[in-house]
Amino acid sequence: MIFQKISKQVKGELAFAGSLFLLGVFVAWDTSKMDIPQDNSIISPQTFPYMVSAFVSLVGFALIIHILRGNHGTPEGNSPTDPIEPLNFKTMLIVSTAIVLHVILLEIAGYIVAAIVCFWGIAYGFGSRKPIKDLGISVVFALIVYFAFTQGLNVNLPSGLLRGIFGNGK
Repeated sequence: MIFQKISKQVKGELAFAGSLFLLGVFVAWDTSKMDIPQDNSIISPQTFPYMVSAFVSLVGFALIIHILRGNHGTPEGNSPTDPIEPLNFKTMLIVSTAIVLHVILLEIAGYIVAAIVCFWGIAYGFGSRKPIKDLGISVVFALIVYFAFTQGLNVNLPSGLLRGIFGNGK
């Protein structure tokens, strides 16, 4: 069988390309289930999601064909003969934990607190060892995003613990 001869690198590339293709298919399926107002025009709320799903599916399918033809990716700065380095599970665990904490804290503590924890955790996970500087950048960035959405776009993000200070969120 052909898949027994495929290396781990190629299997990984195929897994990525296949998941990209399936993501596009899932977005199209989910978009088809969307409730649409009756008085919609030619461009409905489904137009953009369908465009994105078509693009993602086509890119995933093209990548699968590209990989099966023997064109394999080479990590930047490496030659094809260099050994593939194993995954850094510590970094992946720290970043994943920061994202999970963001999801958990979003409704409980509010967007600003959740974003600060997430941004700081991701910076730490990727190797930054300046916690005070990272905390300051995280605070500024979280506040900019919060006010851009709540004031500029009129999209209410959860205020959480800071509801008394920033009461314009939900």
